[in-house]
Amino acid sequence: MLQLVCQILFSFLVILLLFYDVVFLIVTVKKRLKDIPVIYIVCMTICGIVNKISQIILVDGYLISKTIGGDEGYEGRHLSASFITIRSFSEYRQFLGKPISLIETWGYLTPFYFNWLMTIHRVVVVIVPRKLWMFSDSHLKCYCMFIMMISFIDLLIPYFSNCYVNFQAHPATWASACAPDRHPLTWFQNKYIIYFPVTAMLVNLLLIMYMKMTRGITNDRAMIRQVAATAIYLSIYEIGSLYIRLLPEYFDVMSSEFKEIFYFIRILTICSLNFFVYFVITRVTRQLVLEFLGFSKKRRAVATITVTMT
Repeated sequence: MLQLVCQILFSFLVILLLFYDVVFLIVTVKKRLKDIPVIYIVCMTICGIVNKISQIILVDGYLISKTIGGDEGYEGRHLSASFITIRSFSEYRQFLGKPISLIETWGYLTPFYFNWLMTIHRVVVVIVPRKLWMFSDSHLKCYCMFIMMISFIDLLIPYFSNCYVNFQAHPATWASACAPDRHPLTWFQNKYIIYFPVTAMLVNLLLIMYMKMTRGITNDRAMIRQVAATAIYLSIYEIGSLYIRLLPEYFDVMSSEFKEIFYFIRILTICSLNFFVYFVITRVTRQLVLEFLGFSKKRRAVATITVTMT
């Protein structure tokens, strides 16, 4: 029962966060204000939307199959739908779960690389502003598309090997097809990806301290806070992964319910990243979303027209 409640609550929250990302993406593209990082926001929201849709499919796929076919529905019972017949959920994991896991991982990992691009951008703005031409809109678009492409290729290599990664719904975890072994790229990502947000966080905190001593509160400082908050949020998931990897003897003895709740909490930190950074702590983008949804009306000057009759 606890597992069912957690899955329903998780899916509900992810759907709400997905709605926010879609609205935020529409507003950002429509307004294109100069005082917000439009290109970064578009890239982050695209990754967020991809990640959330994939999570809903992966997590709810197990819930639906279990509801229809009982506990065996996940691994071995014939399931029939109105337009498709799924021989077993193990086949779902093989033929649908495998590519969805790839897409979900791409939506999760790519923001790590974007976060470092943002960090380098902020360092250039603060330390060597003469090189700012390297981060023009056209350059940023090229950088972001390159990062997206490299991130996807990096995941495709393990995907087409015998050590691809697939989502295991109960207990919620990621499993390698050649477990306990992993593909070298997967091993490298699992072991070293945590250093991306941690080092980015430290660099941005140092930039904030530097700007506090040399300047006042500026728009650059606000954007640095956004990048630092992104790094901190990304670190939370990886800290949980580090705990599982370094202390497996403590994690393995936990109940399956605890493992699933632990996973859901970690995933929710990733899913709520854009909401926290661009809604909770950033007033400008929060105001844009609220105005779009009709919850906040922008004050407009009312012109008084005087009509003179002759």
